[in-house]
Amino acid sequence: MNRRDFLKAAFGSALYFAARRAFPIDAQTEYEVGVAVGKDYEKAVEKAIDLVGGIRKFVKPGSVVVVKPNMAWNSPPHLKADTDPLVVRTVVHLCFQALASKVYVFDRTTNNPTLAYANSGIAEAAKSAGAKVFFVDDVSGKLYTKVTIKGAAWLKESLVNRYILESDVLINVPVAKHHSSAGLTIGMKNLMGVTGDNRGKWHWQLDDAISDINLAVKSHLTVVDATNIMLRNGPTGGSPDYLKRLDTIVASPDIVSADAETALLFGLKPASIGHIRRASEKGIGKIESYTKKNAAV
Repeated sequence: MNRRDFLKAAFGSALYFAARRAFPIDAQTEYEVGVAVGKDYEKAVEKAIDLVGGIRKFVKPGSVVVVKPNMAWNSPPHLKADTDPLVVRTVVHLCFQALASKVYVFDRTTNNPTLAYANSGIAEAAKSAGAKVFFVDDVSGKLYTKVTIKGAAWLKESLVNRYILESDVLINVPVAKHHSSAGLTIGMKNLMGVTGDNRGKWHWQLDDAISDINLAVKSHLTVVDATNIMLRNGPTGGSPDYLKRLDTIVASPDIVSADAETALLFGLKPASIGHIRRASEKGIGKIESYTKKNAAV
């Protein structure tokens, strides 16, 4: 029995935490990736963020923050096609604890936005924590600005939501899922929801398109909902049988590292996922040091 398994057996449902390059964890140390595991998702979110420096490292008093969940699908929370509402609510709450002036929550959905916002449970959860929630399906100059992407391999320019461009902080809050085209959808692919592009064309060169948009739009903090990961039939899922409960939250200021660490939860080498590999090659973040097993305490 390894140490992680011992701790699970010893503490049952109690919250326990892991961090990359930490054995043991010094409470004063900041890590590149924070991993928190436990059934209390509010505590897990807060602890994972604490491991990478705490919310106040990213959100300063007066900051305007965008919290970007995966809210693309008209699907109930228990099927995990969208980010868990409690995870989103907790991140919004932490932003206001750090004295953010405004927190916006939105997604350019794939399904009908009215249904997706409501049935995912995210809109209500975000509003209950004080966020402003609104639709972004009107692809016009009022909401989107065309940006040139320096260093892009394929997506040379993109329409980007102006609330993203004008915010001080972007907190990317994806759900971890299998994806039939991309292999996995985690943090980097979640940024497809910040564009006004014809996203069907992205699939012509999907790995480069996903990594290219992450050259243009920086996620200051990525908080991955890996509480109940979708192993197949993604991105929509449709059955609890497709899910594996892990009760895990992954956080990192490096979106490539966050995605790489999460890929390990699926039993995959991060470099086997094309857009994660391409993002590393473009210098967006690191994957090479995230192919080893987590330490746990």
